[in-house]
Amino acid sequence: MGYGSRKKIKWYVSPLLIVMLTALVLCGYAYDCVIYITTIVLHELAHAEVALRLGYTLDGFVLMPYGAALKGDFEGVLPRDEIIIALAGPIFNVVLAVILTALWWLFPATYLVTDRLVAANVFTAVFNLLPVFPLDGGRVALAALSIKVPRQKAYKRLKVFGYICAPVFAALFVLLAVMRHTLNISFAFISVFIFASTIFPDKNSAYRRLYGMAYFSERLKKGLKISRVMVHESSTLIQLDRMLNSNYFTTFVAVDDNMNVKCELSETALEELLKTHSPLTKISEITESP
Repeated sequence: MGYGSRKKIKWYVSPLLIVMLTALVLCGYAYDCVIYITTIVLHELAHAEVALRLGYTLDGFVLMPYGAALKGDFEGVLPRDEIIIALAGPIFNVVLAVILTALWWLFPATYLVTDRLVAANVFTAVFNLLPVFPLDGGRVALAALSIKVPRQKAYKRLKVFGYICAPVFAALFVLLAVMRHTLNISFAFISVFIFASTIFPDKNSAYRRLYGMAYFSERLKKGLKISRVMVHESSTLIQLDRMLNSNYFTTFVAVDDNMNVKCELSETALEELLKTHSPLTKISEITESP
C-alpha cells in the first residue's frame, strides 16, 4: 500500500489525563508520571509508524490515561490492518522491556535507572491488551469480530467486557483501601476510564464513509460530478468504500469474469450495506442472497 502522509502531526491531551497526572503529582509521583508519559508516547509512535507503513494518513494523537488514540484517515480500514496497527504498540513495549532487562545482565548498573521504565512498559502492554474498546486489545477483538459480523453488532458484543472490567478495577481499589489502607489511584482512574469508554461509544466504533450525504448535499448546489466505476463482483464492500472520492458521487458497476453486469451499487446503497453486512462481504454474496 505504500507510506501514508508524514505531514506535521498535532498532539492533543485528554482532560481526564490532565486530572490524573495532577492527582499523581500531588501525591508525590511526578517522576513516575514522566516515565509513564514517555512510555505512552513511544507506544503511540509505534502505532503511528506501522499505520504510515500501511499507507494511512495521520493528523494527530490524543493522549489519554494509559494510552492514546491516533487521529487520521482510517476510514474503511481493513480488519487485518486494524489488528496489525493495534498490536504494534504493545509489541513495542514488550520488546523494549526485554531489551532493557537484558541490559541488566550485561550492565547491572542500568537497573537503577531503567527498572521503572521496564515496569511501565510491561504494565502498558498488558493493560492495553485488555479486550475493552478503545484499548488495543479491544480494537483487535473488534476487528476480528467484524470479519464475521457487522461492526456495530461486534461493538455491542465487545461492550460486555467493559461492563465486567470496570467493576473489577473499582473493587481492587476498594479492597486495597480497606485491607491495606492504600489508595491506588491508578485502579480508580482505570475503572472510571473503562466505564466511560464503555458508556460513551467511540466515534470510530463503526465503519464510516469519508464523505457523508450532508457533504454531497452541499456540493449539489454548485453541481456534483458523477463517477461510474467498474469492479469485479468478487470485490468486497470495504474495497469499494476505499475507492470513494470526495469530488464525485460514485456508482459501482459489478461485472463477472465475462464482463457481464451483475449489479450496480451507489454510494448510498454501499453505506446501508456496511451497516448490516461484514465489511469483507463480497458483492457476489449480496447479489446471490434472496
